[in-house]
Amino acid sequence: MDARHYHIGVDDTDAGASIGTGALARELQVHLLQHVGGRADGITRHQLLIHPAIPYTSHNSSACLSMWLPASCEDVVATCERFVRFLFHSGADPGLCVADHAAPSPRFVELGRRAQTEIVAKDEALARGRDEGVHLAELGGTGLGVIGALAACALRMSGDDGRFIQLDGIRELKGDLTVRDIQARSPIAHIEDETGVRLGPDCLVHTNGWVRPGLVNGAIVLRVTRTGDEFVIVNRKREEE
Repeated sequence: MDARHYHIGVDDTDAGASIGTGALARELQVHLLQHVGGRADGITRHQLLIHPAIPYTSHNSSACLSMWLPASCEDVVATCERFVRFLFHSGADPGLCVADHAAPSPRFVELGRRAQTEIVAKDEALARGRDEGVHLAELGGTGLGVIGALAACALRMSGDDGRFIQLDGIRELKGDLTVRDIQARSPIAHIEDETGVRLGPDCLVHTNGWVRPGLVNGAIVLRVTRTGDEFVIVNRKREEE
């Protein structure tokens, strides 16, 4: 079977003893590559609304895997569901979203954006998933994780949201590296300062051992901070992974 492009959203809701959404997404990617094959285009983290009415442990984020898999949607869904259920911890409310089409509707993306600024009801997320033709599954607890899982897919498929927490090469980028080195060892397309100016190939970047590019207008972009004549990656959000 030819590989098909899937977007797989997960939200564990992070009960105290649970694996956590970021780790769950990374482990799921490894599991799919080992048991289904194909290739991965990275995992993005998407920040959702922080609100007292929304249950979360620390950051209320969800994650989306982009993968090319030689399997039917039914088989991908079944494999993902079994894996997430296997790692379930009491008190978590995990959800799964699997989309096997590349062009999200404006309403789908809109719901993802709204989940970043307002409370979205589970029933609305389930209805939008049905209308969009994606698979949504409540995999434990209240199942509220389907909201974040759907939002992660919608935001990733928009091409303009999220930070990569898994991407070929980025975790091996350590120390001080030139832009040329970073791009040669990873799929990062552009490196920009905080004003959006692209750095030249010989510019030196202090990585701080934490290279986490974002998805910007369909491209993988690493943002750095200029301090005088130097460029630094600020790793203040390392704990969110």
